Amino acid sequence: MKKKYLCTILAAVMTGILFAGCGKSDAGSSTGNEPKSETESGTKDDGDSTEKKDVIRIGIRADMVNQLEAVRAKIEGLGYKVEESVFDDSVQPDVALAEGSLDMNWYQHGPYLESYNAENETDLVMIEPKTFYPLFAMYSDKWDAVEDIPDGATIGLCNDATNQARGLNMLQAQGLIKLDESVEVPTMYDVKDNPHKFEFIEAEMSVLPQSLGDADAICLAAGHMVNAGLSAEGYLCQSDDNDVYAVGFAVRSEDKDAEWAKEIAEVVQCDELAEYFKTEKAGTQIPCWE
Repeated sequence: MKKKYLCTILAAVMTGILFAGCGKSDAGSSTGNEPKSETESGTKDDGDSTEKKDVIRIGIRADMVNQLEAVRAKIEGLGYKVEESVFDDSVQPDVALAEGSLDMNWYQHGPYLESYNAENETDLVMIEPKTFYPLFAMYSDKWDAVEDIPDGATIGLCNDATNQARGLNMLQAQGLIKLDESVEVPTMYDVKDNPHKFEFIEAEMSVLPQSLGDADAICLAAGHMVNAGLSAEGYLCQSDDNDVYAVGFAVRSEDKDAEWAKEIAEVVQCDELAEYFKTEKAGTQIPCWE
């Protein structure tokens, strides 16, 4: 009797194991008719730059916060939410854009961007239409005219390649120096003839106005004088190439034809921004569309 009882239990256990094994096989099998995931079917979004964006990440310099605020309503009226990142210098906005943490930045002119691309092997692109021309001029709190600047004077220049070249070209146009014509983007070390024996110093453009008390004259975009709480009027001379240095939006090359980028570049050309340039920037930034 006992032997018969044990056989019955053993048979029950074996039957349970068999059914469990069948269950696992069914659960793990595939008929090949199940619907594919979005990734498998190829319908998942692939990040195409033509995709409609809901949020636009814009990088700006600290001195352009109010400029962006002047047009925020215009951009958001297109259906985008603006998320700004504010930087204290002129390099990091391009670094962030190239790395992909921004969709676009808005603070620089074309020659500066070209110089950055060449030095960093990036492929950032300035899109059309551009926004404004920054007035570039020479300022002094010691002298009233270019011809008053004495021999041996100290001249302050921007420390980035593009704006330093612009300052030097302005000095050459005034007949103060001669540059090496074989150098496309000259630096202060490419001054071929310095008859007035000027001494050149350099600083980041946003802080160059702080050198005004130490230097005889400084060469920079006039807007930085206003940013420093100084007057942009009364400059000794101005550059004659302002239109070449128009400021606009920069994007990565894959977004250069994106509809969202073009829409934003166009919508900021508005009365609100023109009024901002006139009042807060004291006319140092000239709208491209006027």
